[in-house]
Amino acid sequence: MQRHAFLSLLLLLGVCPVLAPPRAQAGDQPNQPTRVQVTQTAEVQGDAARARENYYSAEWYYRKALKNDRKNAVLYNKLGLVQLKVGNYRGAHDSFRRAIKLDSHNPHVYNNLGALYCLQKKYKPAVKELKHALALNESMAAAHMNMAEAWMGRGDANRAMNEYARAIELDPDILDSSRNGVIAQIATPEQRAWVNYLIAKAYAKRGNIENALEYLQRAKDGDFPNLHKVYDEEEFAALWPDPRLEKIVKR
Repeated sequence: MQRHAFLSLLLLLGVCPVLAPPRAQAGDQPNQPTRVQVTQTAEVQGDAARARENYYSAEWYYRKALKNDRKNAVLYNKLGLVQLKVGNYRGAHDSFRRAIKLDSHNPHVYNNLGALYCLQKKYKPAVKELKHALALNESMAAAHMNMAEAWMGRGDANRAMNEYARAIELDPDILDSSRNGVIAQIATPEQRAWVNYLIAKAYAKRGNIENALEYLQRAKDGDFPNLHKVYDEEEFAALWPDPRLEKIVKR
């Protein structure tokens, strides 16, 4: 009764008493997200940022996810991809290596590491990593494309030709898409002209006349010096009657 009278007096005087909060009862606390939920949310946000090509934000979210799951090989691979995009080759290398250490059976990580080595013009280790990728998944078109680039970098055009042909056989649209993994584009303008000629040959061998002509034109635009060989190599025989070939290179 005295407590009630005292509170009434305080209120009349305009004083707001500070009362201790009630003790929390079981079940009253709001549900806190679990570590798994925090990781998954951050990963989804990272994926969304990467899709928007906001690679620095993506990296931040992937690192946040990794704070809660330090043994997640998939997250390390994704982190390596965005680091690769912003030119942080050392960081990407460490991330891919960590992913392989955690999961040595993912061909995509070996392919990504091989592509990184190609970009650094380290062709010998690139071949080694890409062989790992293809041993795990021979039908991975992106790995064949990267292997072709690696062989070109080492000056082995015959092996490069075989790899380009296999990549195009597996995925005719491989040059317009990297959905199967990272693809390195590492050649000098002179090498690229030669590569375009080899790709044209691979398309012609498969009977894809339109793409063969397109890449012959690219080879010409790159000042490929031996374009006249198109009339000597049997792989191009299907193009010989086509008048469009004469416009690219005269007999």
